[in-house]
Amino acid sequence: MRGADAVVLVAYFATMIAVGARYSRHMKSTEIYFAGGKQLPWWIGGVSFVMSYVSALSIVVYAGLGYEFGVVSLTLYWTTVPASILTTWLLARRWRRAGILTPTEFLERRFSPFVRQLFVWSGVPLKIIDESLKIVAIGIFVSAGLGLTAEKAMLAVGLTILVYAVLGGLWAVVVTDFVQFVLVTGAILLLLPLTFHAAGGWHQVSMRVPKQFFTPAHAPYGWTYVGAFLVLSTLSLAGNWSLIQKFYSARSDEEAVRVGWLATLIFLVLPPIWIATGMLARGYIPSMANPQAIYARLSSALLPAGMLGLIVAALFAATMSVLSSGYNVMSAVLTLDVYRRLLRPAADQRELVLVGRIITAGLALIVLVLALAVTHFRWTIFDTMVAAFGFFLPPTVLPMLAGLLSRSLSAAGALAGFIAGIGIGLAFLLYRWFAQPRNGAGFQALSIVIPAVLTVTVLVIAAVFFPARGAEADRANLFSKDLTVASGAAVESSISLGAIAGVVIAIMGAVLVLIGVVPVLTNHAINLESLIMGGVFATIGMVMIACSHLTRKQTRQGQLPVQSEVLHHRGT
Repeated sequence: MRGADAVVLVAYFATMIAVGARYSRHMKSTEIYFAGGKQLPWWIGGVSFVMSYVSALSIVVYAGLGYEFGVVSLTLYWTTVPASILTTWLLARRWRRAGILTPTEFLERRFSPFVRQLFVWSGVPLKIIDESLKIVAIGIFVSAGLGLTAEKAMLAVGLTILVYAVLGGLWAVVVTDFVQFVLVTGAILLLLPLTFHAAGGWHQVSMRVPKQFFTPAHAPYGWTYVGAFLVLSTLSLAGNWSLIQKFYSARSDEEAVRVGWLATLIFLVLPPIWIATGMLARGYIPSMANPQAIYARLSSALLPAGMLGLIVAALFAATMSVLSSGYNVMSAVLTLDVYRRLLRPAADQRELVLVGRIITAGLALIVLVLALAVTHFRWTIFDTMVAAFGFFLPPTVLPMLAGLLSRSLSAAGALAGFIAGIGIGLAFLLYRWFAQPRNGAGFQALSIVIPAVLTVTVLVIAAVFFPARGAEADRANLFSKDLTVASGAAVESSISLGAIAGVVIAIMGAVLVLIGVVPVLTNHAINLESLIMGGVFATIGMVMIACSHLTRKQTRQGQLPVQSEVLHHRGT
C-alpha cells in the first residue's frame, strides 16, 4: 500500500474512533444505547437501513458474481427492491408502534414468555452466522488489497470492530453508516469509469464474455432460483434485527415509513454501480481463479494514490457499521430479554449499559472465531450464506412476523410453525452434508422455498383452525389494537447527527485534497482524481454542517416547532 493510502486509512479510523468516543459519553440508558432514544431522523435512518444490509460482503460477493455470471448478479440483488417495498408497507408502522427496545420484546405481550425466549435463542445463532460471513468478506478484500493473509486481515478487522462496537451506541452506528455511505458511493463511482477505460470499452468487453452474460437469469441461477432468492431477500429484510431496529428507533410512525422508502430507492440505484464494475472487469482481466477477489484486484490496480486507501477504509467501515449494528441489537436482545427479564429484573440503567457493553465484546469474539473457521474449512461465502439462511431463516422469522400481522395466531400455533420449519431445515442440512447434491443451485432454491412454504402453511392452519382463545385471545386483540394507534413523535435530540457526520466527511475531503496537491511540491504531477474527490467530499461535509446549523437555529427560534414527547414504552 502506498503512503497516501496509509494516510487516508489513519485519518479515517481516527475520525471513526472519535465519533464512537463522542457518543459513548451519552450512553446513559438502554433506550439511548440500543434505540438512540427513538430520535432517529428518517434520512439518516434510511441510509443506515441500507448500510446495515450492504457490507463488504455485498460488494465482494455480487461483484464476483457479476464478473463470473453477468447480469444475473444484479437480478439477484434487485430482489431487495420488492422485498423492501413489502417490508415497509406491511411492517414499518407496526414496528414503530410496538413500543419496544428489542425485536423480540413484543413476543411476551403477544404470545408468552416462553415464545419470547425461544426466538431470542434461535435468532441469535443465525445472526452470528450472518455477521461472521461479513468478516470473511472484508478479510478477503483487505488481504487482496493490502497483501496480508486473510486470517491476519480478519483478526485486525474483527478486533478493531470489537473496540468500536463496545464504544458506540446506536447514534454512533448510524452516523458512521451515513459517513461510509457517502465515501463508498464516491469510491465506487470513481472505480466504474476507470474499469471501463481499462477494459477497452464496451465492445472489448462484449467480445470476451459468454453468450448468456447479459441474460437476466441463466444457469446456475435461473428464474426458479431468482424466485426462491426473492423469498430469501424478503425474509432477510423483514426479519433482520438490525433493520427492524431502524424502524422502531425512528422519530415517528411516518418517519419510520420514510426510512423504508429511502432504503428502497438506494437498493435500486446503488448496487448496479459495483456489479457493473465487476462485469466490465472481464474486458480487463479475462480470467481469474477467484472471482470473489475481483473488486480488490481492480481497486489496487486502477485507483490513484489515496483512493485505494479510501475504498479500503470505507469498505472496512461499511462492515464495521454493519457488525456494530448487529452487535448492538444482539446485545440489546441478550441484555433486556435475557439478563434483565430472567436474571436481574431490578437492575438499574447503569448496570444494564455495562452488561450490554460486555455482551457486545463477547459476541464480537464469537463472530470472529466463527469467521476464521469458515476460512479454515474453505467454504464458499455465497453458498454458506444461502444454506444457513435458507434452512433456518423462515422458522425464526415467519412466526414472529405473523405475531405482528395476525391476531388469531396462538402461542402454540407460533411454536408449531417454528418446529415444522426447523425440522425441514435440519433435514435439508443433513441431506446437503451427506448426499452432496450435484444440482447445487436447484437444491439451494428448494432449501429456501420448502421451509418457508411449510412454515407458512402450518401458521395458517393454526391461525384458522386452532386460533387463540380466552385470555390469550384478549391479549392478542389488545396488542393488535395498540398497533393501529399512532405513536407520538420523539423530542428532537440535542445532538446534531448531520453536523457530526458532515465534520467527518469534510475532514476526509480535506485529507484527499492534500494528497492531491502535495505531489506538486515535489515536482510531480497533481493527483487530479484525489483532488476532485476530496473537493466533492469537503463540499458535502460543509453543506451538511451548514444545513444542520440552520435547522437547529430555526428550531430554537420556534420556526420549526419540535413535537412533544409522547412515546409509550410497552415492553415487559
